[in-house]
Amino acid sequence: MWLRVTTFPDKEMAMELTSKLRNSGARVEVREIVEWDFEERYFLRGNLSELEEYEEAQDWKNYSEIIREILKGRMEVSEFEREFLKRASPENYEKVVKLKDESLGDEEFLDAMEAAFRVSLLMSSVYSFLKANGIEVGEDYIEGELPEDPTIIIELDEEVEGCEKGYFLQLTPAWDVNVDILSVLTKDVELEGLDGVVIDAAARIVMNVIAGLEDTNDIEKLREYTSGIIEDADNLDGELYVDAEEVYEAILKSLEKAGIVRVSGRKVKLRK
Repeated sequence: MWLRVTTFPDKEMAMELTSKLRNSGARVEVREIVEWDFEERYFLRGNLSELEEYEEAQDWKNYSEIIREILKGRMEVSEFEREFLKRASPENYEKVVKLKDESLGDEEFLDAMEAAFRVSLLMSSVYSFLKANGIEVGEDYIEGELPEDPTIIIELDEEVEGCEKGYFLQLTPAWDVNVDILSVLTKDVELEGLDGVVIDAAARIVMNVIAGLEDTNDIEKLREYTSGIIEDADNLDGELYVDAEEVYEAILKSLEKAGIVRVSGRKVKLRK
């Protein structure tokens, strides 16, 4: 039975987890997919002074002050990004810097990668803002000065008079990390966070179904063994209730394909 453990927006993150799972003896499959997101959005375009009443404009007021403080004529892109992020998003900036530290734990690494994604989105918006206000943005440098009352575009949660409506479809690459649960039934997969919890719980449910064959061979009664409470789940400080009834047929098929059980009519038996 293949369990999709998680989906990553970054291939390196997927391969990092895959390596750890394989080192634990798990059979792992990584599949590249394309995800999509479709939204209706509302925008207002105008000078900062005209849109100051909107809460959404306050970030751009802050960003404008930072840009005026650090951009004086011509500046290298790397230096601009560093100085801007240190002021505009210090917490995310510090997390991204930590990505260079090879001793990061799994949770810290994932947290830092999420911060890098947020920083990337922010800088993309900033560069669009700079270009809209006549500042030249090259591959290696930025040159110009921000107008006293810059043009901004803000996104609103709901439609208002005078706003522009648009539709946004975003296609993004993603990587599914899948684990064959049968490959970890007798192995200890050491992973921090929910990934490890889910893999362990799924393996225990499959083992529970196998153990249930000591009490019943009835295919419907055996279904009851796909739900239960795990009291000593790793990384959790309480009981974990697992409901896998809807994947019962998938569990049986995987066990039968692996030669562990034989399904005959309404009966399930262990293969000798």
